[in-house]
Amino acid sequence: MSVKFTLLAMLYQRSMHGYEMGKHFSTVINAEWDVKPGQIASTLARMNEAGLVEFEVETSDDAPDRKVYSITDAGRDELEKWYLSPEVRDYRLGDTFYIKLVLSLLGGPVPPEKVLSAQRRELYQQLHQVTEMLRQPEARTQLPWSLLLESATMHLEADLRWIEMCEARLPELKTYEPPKPPPKPRGRPRRNLVPQLNLSGDSPNED
Repeated sequence: MSVKFTLLAMLYQRSMHGYEMGKHFSTVINAEWDVKPGQIASTLARMNEAGLVEFEVETSDDAPDRKVYSITDAGRDELEKWYLSPEVRDYRLGDTFYIKLVLSLLGGPVPPEKVLSAQRRELYQQLHQVTEMLRQPEARTQLPWSLLLESATMHLEADLRWIEMCEARLPELKTYEPPKPPPKPRGRPRRNLVPQLNLSGDSPNED
């Protein structure tokens, strides 16, 4: 997730100081995204240097001075480009579990059946957790949050179906043999012998 563009989107709504934006991460986004105050402060500083945001110092008699940030025209242009840029979802091509499964097929201390079984248990546990979160009151009253949870449910269910497919094709998978790398040439590489040019005009056979 992009802290930079989330801050820009918040500042597009209204001007805010850093502490206020930190509180909005949990209330507006309402996702499992832990952003530290230091990360917000450093991101705001970089965006200020890039001309995407600007700030005014707000003074108070009973509190320390604080910077109130606003989005600039350049920041609005950057934010608009971000909104219009499609996102490529991560479909776990080459993730750790895939690598673990392939290596177990080639031979190891744990057979692929147990690797698939352990992964299935974890997926069911995650699915149970997401289902419980969907039953909570805030999930039923906040449509964006419930949509995110339903997206997670669909991905987990798809992963479980993929596990079942792998188990059904285990006899075929166990015959897998990785392609052999091309053999490396042995010895030193041959030098290209370029004949020397005779620029004197004399015959090479003359003494």
